[in-house]
Amino acid sequence: MANAAEAVLGGLMIALFFAFILYGITALQTFIYFQKYPTDTLALKAIVITVWVLESIHTAFCMHFAYAYLVAGFGDFNNLLKINWSIGITVLASAGIALCVQGYYTWRVWIISENSVICTLLVGFFSLLRVAFGIASAVLSYEYPDWLTLRHTKKSLITISGGLGSAALVDILVPIILSFYLRRGRQTWYRQTYSLANQILLYVVNTGAITGTTSLLCVILFAIEKRSLVFLGLVMIQGKLYANSLLGSLNARSHIRHKAALVPHSTFRGGSSRVTTPRMEGFQQRLTDDDPGLPAKPLSVFNLKARRTDEEIAS
Repeated sequence: MANAAEAVLGGLMIALFFAFILYGITALQTFIYFQKYPTDTLALKAIVITVWVLESIHTAFCMHFAYAYLVAGFGDFNNLLKINWSIGITVLASAGIALCVQGYYTWRVWIISENSVICTLLVGFFSLLRVAFGIASAVLSYEYPDWLTLRHTKKSLITISGGLGSAALVDILVPIILSFYLRRGRQTWYRQTYSLANQILLYVVNTGAITGTTSLLCVILFAIEKRSLVFLGLVMIQGKLYANSLLGSLNARSHIRHKAALVPHSTFRGGSSRVTTPRMEGFQQRLTDDDPGLPAKPLSVFNLKARRTDEEIAS
């Protein structure tokens, strides 16, 4: 006789194992952040603390519903079909994490895009839409008593697909917008700075690639795997990927600054003058100082000026 628990919960349990590992990485990255950046603004520290607290709550209730399905309800097939009450809390916690992380990325778009209202509103709108759909999905988990009923209603398809689809769209929009403006600014740089710029662009694109792919997989599995809860496991993983994406972005700042400091100060001779290549001061400040403590008029990515050496005038 086939094991019903394996078919329904097998993929979910495997996904939860990876989710718990990611929570450990989140805790480690949070510790590293406070060790490396004690002078960051209070607002940025509050975002990090909030994300870590929500992650802890999320992990605790993931453990709770796993225990409820596999231990407290052991051998009860009907229990596998019920929607445990703690699942709604994990969905709300995931929505809160997404709000913090995507809100941070919205602010990054605002800075890098030279305060572009259209780009910022576009990203911000879909970020809030993802949170709204997440709250609606949590409400539906309490409205419907079992998974069979929930997964065959149009409401659940709209809220879950809408929320995950909005999240995937944000994950796609942010790298596209940032890459556009970084490449646009890179046109004023010399060949010696290309390597650093390419590294930064690669990091920006990778920021949303994994989370966006996970969101799309969640939508696909929710639609086609009606008898399995593997989609729920990927939803649990997604929130932790968002948290690690934020913390990784913050903790990478010192590494990017160090790379920028190693860029050689190459020179070009022309006639009687000798000038140096641009140093990307404004660009680096805007990309690496990802905290709200920037000056009122930050340096522009498009105002990169070449510095002249003491030997600028030959005669």
